[in-house]
Amino acid sequence: MKSPALESGLCDGAVRRLAVVLLALLALVVPSAAAEDAPSGPLADFYSYLPAAPEISLPEISIPFWTDDLKKAKRAYRSGNYNRAVKFFRRASDDGNIVADWYLGHMYRQGRGVPRDDAAAFTYYSRVADHYDPDEGDQNRLRIVVDSMVRIADYQRTGAANAGLKANPQAAAKAYLKIATAYGHPAAQYALGVMSIKGQGVKKNPQQGLKWLIASARKRYAPAEAFLGELYWEGKVVRADRTRALMWYILARQSARPEENPEIYDRALQLEANSGQEERIEAEARARVWDGQYPVEGGRTATAE
Repeated sequence: MKSPALESGLCDGAVRRLAVVLLALLALVVPSAAAEDAPSGPLADFYSYLPAAPEISLPEISIPFWTDDLKKAKRAYRSGNYNRAVKFFRRASDDGNIVADWYLGHMYRQGRGVPRDDAAAFTYYSRVADHYDPDEGDQNRLRIVVDSMVRIADYQRTGAANAGLKANPQAAAKAYLKIATAYGHPAAQYALGVMSIKGQGVKKNPQQGLKWLIASARKRYAPAEAFLGELYWEGKVVRADRTRALMWYILARQSARPEENPEIYDRALQLEANSGQEERIEAEARARVWDGQYPVEGGRTATAE
């Protein structure tokens, strides 16, 4: 017969071994914060917002299963295996994970791994946006919710005839203003800049539009930089300045991704071809100064559309 002390020792040893196993399993299930926060590959398609880590509650047996699905989906997405990614994102989405919904919204909007479907994209983004809570303590969770709100506003601004979504620029402008003011989202600032210059959904106010565009450009949002380049090249709203126009396109080319914004690269080449050597040298010098003040975060800023 074992002594009580021996039985206690065996029990403590078993508990320690169990704890080690649980910690090991948790390490497999929960990705590190550093890995989740590092923008890389296709993740950069989502403006400057990154996915939140899945929530974990060990006592719930079902949680690790959808967490594992989400992990597999992200891995497949990063490797460009979109068909596999969709499969696991859908499984995670069925379990109510808004990170999966957010990815699916993007994939349906861009037609990655699935036929492009704006109605489906809008639905997935809406699921995420429904979780908006201004007092949300989880910053990663808040970022994907806010980003989904921007995507919905994008659809409201332009509409989507193939999805039966009518344009409602007034509602879009209201949403953009809320997001730009509270969270400084660069895409919302860019949209407000364009809408203010054109008088779309808001009262026409070119000077206010320029302020919004500059705010977005300071975050190195490529469409805002390119739009400023066009304004200076054509002399609209601002005095024509070929050197400054070229400067903005040099910056936009640094910020953009060729697979997402090929038109920015093409337009930059056109402007360079139509500029003199002195203009190009001065534009490059100005661009270096701006880049020194507002560098591209992580080496390249995410873009959309």
